Amino acid sequence: MSEQALVNPVEMESIVVRCGKEVLELLHRSKEAGVEEIVEIMSGFSRDGEEAFNTNKLQAVMSRMLVKSLQAGDTVFERISHAVYLATRGVVLAGNGPQGRKLAEMALRRVGSVDLTDRVVAAAEILVAVATVSVNVHGQWYKYLTDNM
Repeated sequence: MSEQALVNPVEMESIVVRCGKEVLELLHRSKEAGVEEIVEIMSGFSRDGEEAFNTNKLQAVMSRMLVKSLQAGDTVFERISHAVYLATRGVVLAGNGPQGRKLAEMALRRVGSVDLTDRVVAAAEILVAVATVSVNVHGQWYKYLTDNM
């Protein structure tokens, strides 16, 4: 995010987590928040409190990269979606206890999104509940379909 390289990977992860929290706060405050507002927050972290020489140029580059990375088929999009899929799958198959959480954290750590573990666990719990209800309601129908294939 910054033009200067960070020596400490822990410092970089801390910046990414803080940036992510601010973006989430923005999205919770305003359902109509767009790319411009998100890029404004991100560019604030890249400057780290100092005024950048070409702020507008930096924001334009960040905006193009963000829009591109949100499109299906993009490498970044595919990698992050796959990590979220693996994390959710880990919780669904191993449960929401320590083992499931560990699997989710391992999958999310690959893309620098460990701070989303609680949200993924919560979503997976809902998915399991919906699947359980679906099997209870439609189980006989599912069985009939599979038997007659």
